[in-house]
Amino acid sequence: MRPSLYYAEQEAFIDSVSKLVATELTPKVSNWEKQCHFPDEVFTLLGKQGYLGLLISEEYGGVGGDYKLAGAWCEAFGELASVGLTVAVNMHSLVISHGLEKFGSDTAKKTWLPRAMTGEAIGAYAFTEPGAGSDLARIRTVATRKGSRWLINGSKTFITNGARADYILVLTKTDPSAGYAGFTTFVVDATSKGFKVSRTLDKLGWHASDTAELVFEDVEVDDSAILGAIGEGWAQAAANLNWERLMLTLTSLAGARKCYEAALVYSQQREAFGKKIGAFPTLLRYLQEMQRKIALGEALAHHALDLLIAGKDCRVYVAAAKRMMCDDAVWIADKAIQIQGGYGYTTEFIPERWWRDLRLMPIGGGTSEIMSNIVTKELSR
Repeated sequence: MRPSLYYAEQEAFIDSVSKLVATELTPKVSNWEKQCHFPDEVFTLLGKQGYLGLLISEEYGGVGGDYKLAGAWCEAFGELASVGLTVAVNMHSLVISHGLEKFGSDTAKKTWLPRAMTGEAIGAYAFTEPGAGSDLARIRTVATRKGSRWLINGSKTFITNGARADYILVLTKTDPSAGYAGFTTFVVDATSKGFKVSRTLDKLGWHASDTAELVFEDVEVDDSAILGAIGEGWAQAAANLNWERLMLTLTSLAGARKCYEAALVYSQQREAFGKKIGAFPTLLRYLQEMQRKIALGEALAHHALDLLIAGKDCRVYVAAAKRMMCDDAVWIADKAIQIQGGYGYTTEFIPERWWRDLRLMPIGGGTSEIMSNIVTKELSR
């Protein structure tokens, strides 16, 4: 079900990524899921083949690609039945490194980006806090000036790659009285005094990836750690969100396709009452509805991606695509389990893992309810 027409120019690239997923990762991923950890060597494997630098310029070891190439990667790499792993890699390579190159100081970029491209240095993005999820305005982590340096104090939670990160982009308040102009993002070295991982979280899904709570106690950084300028943190976060949400949407689309394919194959093989179960009207309707939802989600997501590539206002289309595709992917995974019956509920059949992993997508990067609010506000204008 690959969207070959949309990614016609990226077909050879998609084939190479799909081959890597099938030969290098899929045979190992079930064990990583059971161990609740995938090794850092996955990053170095991808780095050696240039896959960690799709949006990064050649100056820092990237390939200088565009969002279309990154979108093709998301859909091909998203075929791997371990959403925690795929999002961990994509957050590092497509969001964190990308944001660092756009907004970071020359010092920060030279320090981290070349090693991020090879997988030797892994990044994390620390926005969410125990009392501030989608409502980032409520964050309480602060950075205060102390002479020529800054002291960061606070805590973050639900941080992908948090336990393994070498560097972390940390959203702080530098002026609580300045509203949206009072936020600043800093690049923090994970070896800094005062930084610690307080715990990793057990989760319903995403078992192979680490999700951590982080603590910052008088962590010192200098001005070279500032992304952009003081007070630009909120604008930077907003600028990155459209792409991050599309990345999650395209990953959900890939997972939905894999669930549909598994359900279709099973329905064509399994017999009951003397015929293939795919011939029963109810199950046939399930399969038709899966296909319809995938086609609609694909069209809307690719339209939003086209707008992003063109530099046009895409916020409402990104929100609509994420709202629809991430919710529909969970529905499709659920129906794939239903079609496979008791076998679908076992860990021997892959849809149960897809269901657990995809269930986070309507939450992460902005909940489905917030996506609906964005669309509603635009319509009300």
